[in-house]
Amino acid sequence: MPSGIHSSRARRSAAALVFLASCQPCAVGAQTRAGELAEAVKAAVTAGALDRHSLEITRHERPSGSPGENAAVDYVVSVLTAAGVPVDVHEFMAYTSNPVSASVTVPGTDFAPAAITLAFSGATAGVEAALVDVGTLDDLPGLEVGTDERLDPLPAAGLEHVRGRVALVTGQPRNVPTTVLESLGAAAVIFVNPEERLNDLIVTSTWGTPSLRSGHRLPTLPVAQIRRSDGDRLRAMLRDGPVTVRVTTEVDTGWKPLRLAVARVEPEGSAGAPYALLGGHIDAWYHGGTDEGASNAAMLELALAFHAHRDLMRRGLVVAWWPGHSNARYAGSTWFADHYFEELRQRGVAYVNVDGIGQSGARRFGAVTSPGLAGLARTVIAAGAGIEVEAGRPGRNSDQSFNGVGLPLLQINHSRLAEDGGYWWWHTPDDTYDKIDVDVLKVDTDLYADALGELVGAEVLPVDLVAEAEAMIQALRWRESLSGGALDLSEAVAEAERLASAARRVEAARGRGAGWAEADRMLLRALRPIHRVMFVPGSNHHPDPGIHGRPLPGLEPVSILTDEDAGSDRYGFAMASLVRERNRILEAVREATVEVSRLLQLLEMAS
Repeated sequence: MPSGIHSSRARRSAAALVFLASCQPCAVGAQTRAGELAEAVKAAVTAGALDRHSLEITRHERPSGSPGENAAVDYVVSVLTAAGVPVDVHEFMAYTSNPVSASVTVPGTDFAPAAITLAFSGATAGVEAALVDVGTLDDLPGLEVGTDERLDPLPAAGLEHVRGRVALVTGQPRNVPTTVLESLGAAAVIFVNPEERLNDLIVTSTWGTPSLRSGHRLPTLPVAQIRRSDGDRLRAMLRDGPVTVRVTTEVDTGWKPLRLAVARVEPEGSAGAPYALLGGHIDAWYHGGTDEGASNAAMLELALAFHAHRDLMRRGLVVAWWPGHSNARYAGSTWFADHYFEELRQRGVAYVNVDGIGQSGARRFGAVTSPGLAGLARTVIAAGAGIEVEAGRPGRNSDQSFNGVGLPLLQINHSRLAEDGGYWWWHTPDDTYDKIDVDVLKVDTDLYADALGELVGAEVLPVDLVAEAEAMIQALRWRESLSGGALDLSEAVAEAERLASAARRVEAARGRGAGWAEADRMLLRALRPIHRVMFVPGSNHHPDPGIHGRPLPGLEPVSILTDEDAGSDRYGFAMASLVRERNRILEAVREATVEVSRLLQLLEMAS
């Protein structure tokens, strides 16, 4: 068990790391019981309570490791404890980065605009060099990132003049352009916000606390951000002739103690049952009203309500308030994945992420999910909001630290429209309590209650293995087409089609009402290897960089096969990487097919 746990309940949970061998379905029908649970939870969650929790949490500025974050954690724990909800607080050290200050000046002029630096920027007491305009983010070369090392040596053609100079680029600060400019030898970079504001962000591609495998990704390049109008003024100066700028950045980067609150709601009489994991970050830039004090309040109310109605639950619910999201690159959720990897692999049925809900003026519903939970998201939003949506693919963000475990993902979004000004206060000092609309927050929380009600209350776990297999087939064909036919993936496609055929038979049998913990476990054993290759380019245990979001990221180098000469070193190196990844995919699909066959036998015997 992890160290630093401050309750005997966590120590006792060490014995509960496996599924129950079986669990007889309860007398209440599958749909009735899940629906009854969701309705009971929604009735228990009130707008008044959501408002009260939101106000208490957003009183504090909450950068990770700060007194304000700790006060918010203490509030969450006190409310849960008062209601008898089991909750543990884990303490651990994490590598964090707090931006302190930045300045951008043109020596000999009065130009000294408001500027900020970014989390994990390089620090400098002052770098002075010629300014060079490199345009927008779209004008920069990209990166192809593998498991531990960069695969693409970054073409510098046309950008050699960046070396030793301060680069001016329009776009919100991000990790990829920072790495590109550092690799090109820039002395510093000034990002020009596309809007008339400054958004706090992070410029490292590491995920969680860096390791010996990923520490080389931490940038040393000083990074500053200025507003659009100030970028326009710098460009006007450049049109009149050469410009020298001076950039200073101060960043507080190092080890800080973080505290992670985790509530565990077990179904009555089923300690150690499978569970859904619900998570959202409790740290914030500034007061973090909608990013994400409102979400924290929703999580708290959901934990209380499911605990009050645990007699209707078939599976458990674990709720985690992640520290280290904004200025430690998902350190809290990564710590939990690292230290509870085996428990999550044995018992976790899904990761449900909450982020940015309760926005005043929100009018657009959406969802991001892995393929197996897209149907659940569509159904929940159609029933609860009367809107038909198509779920998008999760990006490499939002505390999605459980791809290596193989947890299917679900996040429901409800956001503002661009014509209404968009989510303009995100990551700024203006994200305060007044940006929360409690009526919107109640709607959003109810949607999560419906989704979680199905995940923890339905007799048949609402994870669609057929959708996962079909998404794999589509992704394989797409990647093969990107290679221009140079990479043959036909064997993998054929294996995935066999998996999909077997999965359809399983879904038909599950639809007849056969549902118990052993079936859940076998279904997830089949899903996990597929999910991993669809989302993880390398090791399941060492987090990959926070960059890729496309299916089968281990096959990302296929574009090299069409861009490079077949006789070049780079082409040959890419082909070697791709053949090895193809072997990994074949192994994953065959492993999944074996598990599906076993599950089918179990279901047929039970019918």
